[in-house]
Amino acid sequence: MQLQAMLRDHDIPESELKYLGDFEYTEEYQAHPEYHGMIMPWYCVGGEHEVPVCDIASVDRVDDSE
Repeated sequence: MQLQAMLRDHDIPESELKYLGDFEYTEEYQAHPEYHGMIMPWYCVGGEHEVPVCDIASVDRVDDSE
């Protein structure tokens, strides 16, 4: 499932995962040189880490009701 659709369809707090917009994956980032120059969605994870969608491997549901 795409992250933007997941954010739309589920009640995920912005403090956990927030869409920031579409930005360029510049040469400043070395993890995925194949994406240099590409525009892609960026997210804030855990309220502190700004990462491109290509760096998000999975999203797991956490049940805090226990």
